[in-house]
Amino acid sequence: MTEGDRHSGNVILLRVACISMLIALVLAWCLVATHAVKLPVALEIFKNPDKLLSSHLDFLMMTMLLLGFYAAKVPLPGYVLWPMAIGSIGNPSLFLIEAVQSAPEGPPGPVMGLIIITSITLTTFGYGMAAIKVFRSTLK
Repeated sequence: MTEGDRHSGNVILLRVACISMLIALVLAWCLVATHAVKLPVALEIFKNPDKLLSSHLDFLMMTMLLLGFYAAKVPLPGYVLWPMAIGSIGNPSLFLIEAVQSAPEGPPGPVMGLIIITSITLTTFGYGMAAIKVFRSTLK
């Protein structure tokens, strides 16, 4: 069995899932520091601990999605893999940025708004196409 056969060409999903899981584990400790222990330094870094929780949960969710699509062993083209990978790190990272910002709640600025829309669009395209490709593989 060659390396390509073993991963069905989807090794990027497995690698990003591992990175995402490691980030989620670090954020779990940050949550302990902010919510349970209430360390002043952690509360100073994470101005919005609720967004920290959102980031942690989103990283975990993305990890599960990536592992699920990887486990399906349906070969996915790069134009599907890369948006999935970028979105799986990008979307939860946006929550993390919100967790450390001291800006008041409200609509994001134009640059951040563009980054958010781009990240959501990439993620939607990647996971949507992956779902279509996996579904179609079941019809063959």
